[in-house]
Amino acid sequence: MSTTLGVLLKQLDPSMTMLMVERLGSVAKESTDGWNNAGTGHAAYCELNYTSENKDGSVNIDKAVTINAAFEISLQFWSYLVEQGLMPAPQEFIHRVPHQSFVWGERNVKMLKARHAAMSAHPAFREMQYTEDREKMREWMPLIMNNREGDGAPCCNSS
Repeated sequence: MSTTLGVLLKQLDPSMTMLMVERLGSVAKESTDGWNNAGTGHAAYCELNYTSENKDGSVNIDKAVTINAAFEISLQFWSYLVEQGLMPAPQEFIHRVPHQSFVWGERNVKMLKARHAAMSAHPAFREMQYTEDREKMREWMPLIMNNREGDGAPCCNSS
């Protein structure tokens, strides 16, 4: 975020000088590291709070679509900055990580299934996957599924 702001300010006023200090040896290694989930770009794949349940049980995905569109604009902006030589190669600062939602309980399972149906019908989310298969969930999230007993809890996976 700070780097993006600094680049934007420099674009607006090329005479401006600034000093940015990175505590670590390279960018995107602490709070912006994909596994830390802070300062990262959200594409709204599996953040459940980006969708809401309507009174009729259907799912409103408008907020998720808006957030995903904003993330796509960020990707375009970063591409521009890379082309201009203002940022390093994308593999230096973009780290894809799987996004997963894991729920249990009849009501939550029903909501996740409806959410998956609504979102995967939209082109931005068409690759989302849903499963109640325990073996598939073990593949997707081995630590969460390790030693888990009982009925399978559904999972939605996207990246």
